[in-house]
Amino acid sequence: MQQTSSINVSSEIGTLKRLLIHSPDGGIGKVVPGKFKEWLYDDTVHLAQMRREYNEYIKLLLYFLDPEKIPYILECEKKQVNQKQADCFKPDNPAYFNSDKVLETQFLLTQILKNEALRQRIISGVCAWEGCSFATERTLQTITDAAELAKVLITGVLHNKDKSIKEFVFAPVPNFIFTRDIGITINDHLLLSNAATAARERENLLMKFISFYYLFEGNEDKLIEISESSDFFLLDENEQKDFKTSVEGGDVMMIAPNHLLIGVSERTTPSAADEVIHKIFANNKTGIEKITVIKIPHHRAVMHIDTVFTHVRKDTWVLFGKFSERVGQERNDKQFAYYRYLLDKDYVPEHESIEIFRFYKPIAETYQPGKDYLTDISDKVKGLESLLRSISIEDFGIAESDVKIIYSGNNVFPHDEREQWTDSCNLLALKNGVVVGYDRNEETFKGFMANGFTVIKVGELLKKFENNELTPAEVKDTLIVLPSAELSRARGGAHCMSMPLLREKI
Repeated sequence: MQQTSSINVSSEIGTLKRLLIHSPDGGIGKVVPGKFKEWLYDDTVHLAQMRREYNEYIKLLLYFLDPEKIPYILECEKKQVNQKQADCFKPDNPAYFNSDKVLETQFLLTQILKNEALRQRIISGVCAWEGCSFATERTLQTITDAAELAKVLITGVLHNKDKSIKEFVFAPVPNFIFTRDIGITINDHLLLSNAATAARERENLLMKFISFYYLFEGNEDKLIEISESSDFFLLDENEQKDFKTSVEGGDVMMIAPNHLLIGVSERTTPSAADEVIHKIFANNKTGIEKITVIKIPHHRAVMHIDTVFTHVRKDTWVLFGKFSERVGQERNDKQFAYYRYLLDKDYVPEHESIEIFRFYKPIAETYQPGKDYLTDISDKVKGLESLLRSISIEDFGIAESDVKIIYSGNNVFPHDEREQWTDSCNLLALKNGVVVGYDRNEETFKGFMANGFTVIKVGELLKKFENNELTPAEVKDTLIVLPSAELSRARGGAHCMSMPLLREKI
């Protein structure tokens, strides 16, 4: 099992050393059009192709994080082609590569299910949560193979011996591929998410077991949980909508060693942000002094703040220009938008609907729950872009003139909106200046190249590694792009598909 010392994240861009992922599972292949809204999908996915695309992502991660596994992966791939041997990318397969740096949720669940006491607790917990019958619970208890049981608990599907579907015992969790949302590493602590929708609640339940019994080995002092207020059940239905406590990892960024960003969005509520602020400030051991809350519109297209911006390098960010106050002002300077006076009074342009709040409590100061820690930063932060610039300047020591903003779609309509929809702003940093995105966002690439970055397809990069033409350590200032014909249909990019557990200090 993992040592808690191997869990520490103090930025979004420090060299990535360990992360948690989840490979596309059979549950994704069960999504039907009638369940799109409830299961948070917009389209059906070709699962086999999605897995092929995701496997490229895994190989890339292994090259950077655990290169000792690469010879085994390459040999397995040869055998699969020539002899149709077992799939080393599937966590339920005996041939699985099993890295202790690229960790897989289903594989970790399998490990804790080998403990009989935990196995019983997890089965009972899931069945109670899903409202299963005693008969279903007893059926699950008869599955003695931990790998098979883990697969059932995630996909919701029981199989016959010939691997045909026997029955559906509960709904799949097709969003589990987006491990970013199930927990957030805050220095050496872990904030467990509380999903906004029923479709993701089983993920949270499984993650509680994985984090407590595997990642932290029973050391709950490092876990931060949030929940509804004690009187929440007394509120009427409308009040409960207003005061629901939900937070998802795509809305929380460990942006600098003492600075946390929290988005209030379609998925993360004001009540959740409120509770996180109090929990963090009450615990000096988290190392957090500054918490910045960013309120964004409640839209499906911008469900989390990491769909609007991500950190690329100390001095560089990628941002959806529609939410930039600087871009809005530049457009207004060219031709003043009088129509804004004439529209409905409730209408607010997107960049002007962003609200930013800063809360500050020095580590040395004793936490007082009744004190207002709100700090006025209006003199330097006028909107989202100026916030990002200020982080580079204040938290990373970058000169104001050296801060770069790369815009989705190179800030050209309609490419900006089209490519933001396909996760042009949702990038995972493997290290400072080296990020992973999707190959379909070609206009955004122009912005990267204009700012001195190389853009390369993952297949080309892997070939260079295999031919010893290049090493991961030599890769600098690069956007690596994954095939995304199917991955992008699930509405999440490389940032969403990763839960960093360990990064080098930046």
